[in-house]
Amino acid sequence: MRESLAHQRPAADSGAADRVAVGGLAAEGTTSVLVATAAGDDGGPAALLAWEQTTLLARLVEQMASLGVRDVRVLTRTAWSPAVTAALPAGGPRTLVLPSADAAEDLRHIAEIARERADAPLVLLYGDIVTHREALAGVLADPRLATAILSTGARTGRPFATRTRSRRGRVTSAGSAYHHVQRPTMSFLGVLKVGPDDRGRAAGQADELAAILADPPGVFAEEMLIKERRWRHSLARSVLGHAEELDAVPAGEVPADGEAPAWRPAPGEPIGPEVLDAVELPADVREELALRVQAAPEDSVSLVLVGLVRGGTHVGHSYLRSLFWARPLSAPSIAEAEERIVGYDEDKVLLDSAVKASDGFFTTFFVSPYSRYIARWTARRGLTPNQVTAFSLALGFLAAAGFATGERWGLIAGAILLQLAFTFDCVDGQLARYSRQFSKLGAWLDSIFDRTKEYVVFAGLAIGGTRMGESVWLLAGIALTLQIARHMGDFSFGTSQQLQIGATEHAPLHRAWDGPNPPAVRWPPESVVAAAAPVAEVVEAPAPPLRVRMSKGLLSVWHRVDRLGAARWLKKIVAFPIGERFAAISLTAAIWSAHTTFVVLIVWGGFAAVYTLTGRFLRSISR
Repeated sequence: MRESLAHQRPAADSGAADRVAVGGLAAEGTTSVLVATAAGDDGGPAALLAWEQTTLLARLVEQMASLGVRDVRVLTRTAWSPAVTAALPAGGPRTLVLPSADAAEDLRHIAEIARERADAPLVLLYGDIVTHREALAGVLADPRLATAILSTGARTGRPFATRTRSRRGRVTSAGSAYHHVQRPTMSFLGVLKVGPDDRGRAAGQADELAAILADPPGVFAEEMLIKERRWRHSLARSVLGHAEELDAVPAGEVPADGEAPAWRPAPGEPIGPEVLDAVELPADVREELALRVQAAPEDSVSLVLVGLVRGGTHVGHSYLRSLFWARPLSAPSIAEAEERIVGYDEDKVLLDSAVKASDGFFTTFFVSPYSRYIARWTARRGLTPNQVTAFSLALGFLAAAGFATGERWGLIAGAILLQLAFTFDCVDGQLARYSRQFSKLGAWLDSIFDRTKEYVVFAGLAIGGTRMGESVWLLAGIALTLQIARHMGDFSFGTSQQLQIGATEHAPLHRAWDGPNPPAVRWPPESVVAAAAPVAEVVEAPAPPLRVRMSKGLLSVWHRVDRLGAARWLKKIVAFPIGERFAAISLTAAIWSAHTTFVVLIVWGGFAAVYTLTGRFLRSISR
């Protein structure tokens, strides 16, 4: 490290740090690097803009300390380093300010820090973001996520957000000021955790990117100009979106507020690039655009993310959900962020976020509305997710015992106990997410105990049916075999998809486009090529086979159905997830008999298996 160039703030009292390192915290030895290289509207670093009684940077340093991070580095421009050092909170964690001249030197600093140790995570984040502590904890404190980013699918930060594309929870493409993402699905929110095993690769990719930036290819300048124009066009569309108020003013007249109406296209005029270029942006919007354009090339965090993804590293997601996030670079945007964050009930947002967005219909509408409050109750009493999982398993065994009696009272009692078992099966995961008590063991136990409960209940129903004179063992065996086959199919399909994603060929770092072949013509062609170095000719990729085009068309139609709420929930019900299965078992056993229960499980489960296999087949042949 360049210790001679660094300004260092003393470490905090180690005992204080030890006292906060209890549950829901970063791994021991985690190093965080706050990148404070974006300029604010006052000409200094945006990280030093005032936030309430402190600064954006000091707020982040304090959040790192509350997460148990004792080693904090701050990357900033050389001219700003004295001011940054003076602004660090007193009594905080050990903080080292590293002066840097440009993004290339930022990357070399990051490479050196990444090589310092290989037994703890490295966290890179923007030094000027505002978000809840729990959003950061979702990345730093989850041991299941070795290397991961904070991201969202919402419109947070648009149009300036760094875009990414993900598949099955893994980032498959990432953007930067110089790298383009085809068909983006998510936005990167400036927090990247690099796992211990990936620090070496991150260092190598950072060094390679630093070398590329020392002599950047012409396509980098082209990509940045394209982004700038797209950002401007997006802002222009936003300005035109408020033109309804102006439409009531006759042409040539001045609105009541005395300001001349902004130019807008005539009714029916197509809004193309040339039209958007002619839209005059308000002064505050122009200033915000200028700050974002200036900040984009300074973003070394996104560049490291691009390097990791294109280097084949498995990068996961921690989702923002409904928590607050902003990256204010000016005093007006600070004021707006302060006003918006005031209305947040962080505990309520965290409790709502504890519910999985991908849950089935029955779980979402009949269990989660009350189970989340049980999760909060258990958290406040110090219970762990594994304890709740074990309690759920015990209830499952009691339900099986009730079913095994074969009597009506036993079937009804078993149905009630099974629903209680399923409720606490939901509670354990919600408790883990609410209290940030994640563990790989807990996830494994939850999966194993779910299967155990289901199979024991099958056995209990079969025993009870036999005691009542029904011949159900064959039906029980078929239902059990079908469910095991579905579980194994889910596991093997997920594994094959991850292997396929891992085997995907990535573009080299010096290429702006992320696909195997960039398009023959990129928008906008004539406006940027003159300002950039010549770009090598590219060849169009051959058209895919007919079967691939047809399957993609079917999948496209099928995915559009998801936009219709009722159709989306119907698809979830048809797939017969665990909530629907347990509800079907409880209802049919309590009202009818074990024979009816197994018939329903076989018919519905068989249809769900065919439905699932058809979708997977279409996905497989479409690639």
